[in-house]
Amino acid sequence: MNTMKNKRWVQVLWTFLLAFCIVGMTSCDDRATGEELAKAGMSAANNLANYYESLAQDTLDTWEMEAFLSSLRQVSFDATQQKPLQEQIDALKSRARLARALASTYGALQQLSSYDASAEMKGAADKLAQEVKAIPVLPKSTVDPSSLFGSLAGDIAAWRQSGDIRKGSKLLLEADENILKLFKSEKEACDSIPEERGNKIAAVIEHLIKKKMVVSWSLLQKETDALNLPWVSAQEPVEDNVTIEAMIELARVRMKRLAFISASAGDSISQSLESLIENHKSFQDKKGLNLEGMLTLVQKAQSYLDEISKLRTEKK
Repeated sequence: MNTMKNKRWVQVLWTFLLAFCIVGMTSCDDRATGEELAKAGMSAANNLANYYESLAQDTLDTWEMEAFLSSLRQVSFDATQQKPLQEQIDALKSRARLARALASTYGALQQLSSYDASAEMKGAADKLAQEVKAIPVLPKSTVDPSSLFGSLAGDIAAWRQSGDIRKGSKLLLEADENILKLFKSEKEACDSIPEERGNKIAAVIEHLIKKKMVVSWSLLQKETDALNLPWVSAQEPVEDNVTIEAMIELARVRMKRLAFISASAGDSISQSLESLIENHKSFQDKKGLNLEGMLTLVQKAQSYLDEISKLRTEKK
C-alpha cells in the first residue's frame, strides 16, 4: 500500500475511536454497555489471532513433512518451492498480529469507562494502524486486502467536512464489514491449510508404519486401557498386513479430524464477527445488544481452538 492509503487507514482507525468514545460516553448506561461490547470484541479478536497462529503452525508442519517426503521420493524441494510456504507463514502471522492489535484496542476502549485511558487508546490505535499497513496478500488467496478498503476514502473526506458523528460511526461499520469480507474471502484458502498438513503427515505415517519403523499400537491405547487389555507385544511393530492398513487409516482419520475442527473454528469465528458487527449497529442505534448470543459463538470457537491445541500435543 502506498503512503496515501496508509494515511487513509489511520484516518479510518481514528474515526473508529472517536465514534465509539463519543457515542459510548453519552450516559452511564451507554458506558456500561460500551464496556461489555468492548470486552466481547476483545475476546472475538483474540480468537481470530489464535486461529491464524494455528494455521501458521500448520504451514510449518506441512513444510517439514514435504521436505521429508521429497527426500524419500528423491525429488527436488529447493528454495524456490519453499519460498511460498514462508510467505504464507508471514501472511498468517501478520493477520494474527492485526487481530492482537484489534484486541488491544478493544481493551483500551473498555478502560475508558473507568478512567482516562487516552494514552492507552492512542498507543493501541497506533499499533493497529501499523499492522493494517503491513498486512500482505495470502499466497493461497487472490484477494488483495488493500482493495477492500479503498472505497472508504471519499466517505471519510465527506464526513470530516460535515462533522456528523453518526456518519463517522457508519464508516466504522463499513470498515468492520470489509474486515469480515476479507476473512470470508480467504476462508477456503485457510481451510485448505490444515487439510494439506493432514495429508502430508498421513503420508509420512503411512511410510513409517509400512516400513515397520514405528510401533503403532499406541493409536488404540485409550481403547485398550479402558478395557484393561494389555498388549502382547507393545514394543513390536505391527506385522499383519490387514492391521497395518487399518492403523494407517486410523491415523489418516485423526489428521482429517484436526482439519475439520479447524474449519469449524473458522466458521464460528466468522459468525462471531458477524454478531459483533450487528451489536455495533445496535449500539449505534441505542438498541438492546445480543452479547449473550455473540459470546456463545466466541466460546464455541474457543472450544474448537482448544481441541486443536490438545490434538497437537497429547500422546495417542
